[in-house]
Amino acid sequence: MVKERGCRISGGFFHFVETITDFCHTIIQKIIKHTSSIMIKQLFAVAAFALLIYACKPKSTENTAETKDKITLLTDKIASDSMNPKLYFDRANAYYQKSMFDKAYFDMVKVMSLDSLNTEYMMLYSDLSFRMNKVKASRDVLLKVRELNPGNYDAAFKLAEISLYTNNQDLSLKYLDTVLQKDAKNTKALLMKGFNLKEKHDTAAAVNTFRQAIEVDPKFYEAQMQLGIIMYAQNNKLCVDYFNNALSIKPNSEEAMYGLALWYQDHSDYNKAIQLYTDIIQINPKNKDAYFNLGYIHHEYLKVYHEAIKHYTKAIEVDPNFSQAYYNRGMCYEYLGNVPAAKDDYSKALELRHNDYPPAKEGLERLSRPLK
Repeated sequence: MVKERGCRISGGFFHFVETITDFCHTIIQKIIKHTSSIMIKQLFAVAAFALLIYACKPKSTENTAETKDKITLLTDKIASDSMNPKLYFDRANAYYQKSMFDKAYFDMVKVMSLDSLNTEYMMLYSDLSFRMNKVKASRDVLLKVRELNPGNYDAAFKLAEISLYTNNQDLSLKYLDTVLQKDAKNTKALLMKGFNLKEKHDTAAAVNTFRQAIEVDPKFYEAQMQLGIIMYAQNNKLCVDYFNNALSIKPNSEEAMYGLALWYQDHSDYNKAIQLYTDIIQINPKNKDAYFNLGYIHHEYLKVYHEAIKHYTKAIEVDPNFSQAYYNRGMCYEYLGNVPAAKDDYSKALELRHNDYPPAKEGLERLSRPLK
């Protein structure tokens, strides 16, 4: 007799696959404390934070070929004028456009050796230092920028980002106050202030701050999502409105659809949840968590185990190391009396968790007992 309940996944709508860079992934790995059950408010703060903190490369109308030609041209100019910091700076920007951050960083090291007091150069050097995981160097340069030019609010904003990244919320809020004193309608600053307040567990103040951002810009997607997450965590149906607002801004937002799907799933409106997970898969056939939760609904609530197995199998095809999917599929096989398949899945789940998955171990022990 199967005793354990399967686990549904709540983390899938935090994946901003198309919008965050590899650098942002590094930030996420730095901030997230992984647990077997992904916490909604923590991951959403990180995902939205990643959209801000040094995440977006400078906009450029140049295509790849034009950028390559520009790099070649600048390299030729540097060969004949090797002490010109502007040439290295321009080439660093060109490398930046191509996400060649190592080369951009080394060009900026050269720039700083030639001109260490140009604040425009210093800002790019700080950005690239952060990307190279030289957090202290990045912060020190920004502090120097502020010393040279106290009115440089971009530097204050980036210092706020770094302070949040290093878990110093009070200092981050101090820098953000400086930015907001200059421009009380700075939506990015309001968003980051909200993140800080959430990290300080001042949820009410965070909600007020995110709502301020929306008052300034009703189409501010990230703030709508943050409010959706908070309302969801509070079991407040207002989350539906905020997720729908986010979808009106970004109609193909997987994370907004996932938030709605979770709400409907948790509140027994399975048809709506199934439709939303299906919509997510149509947008992104690699969304393993949508497959998983389709399996979970058919497994735990509808008791249609053959259908659940199909969805769990799709999740495993996307991620062959998805231990929870193996375990839940094993439960379905056990319910259907397919003992060999159930044993195989429990064994695989246990292997993927390095023999540290008690429910899978119990499942194997249960199936290994002689029939009475």
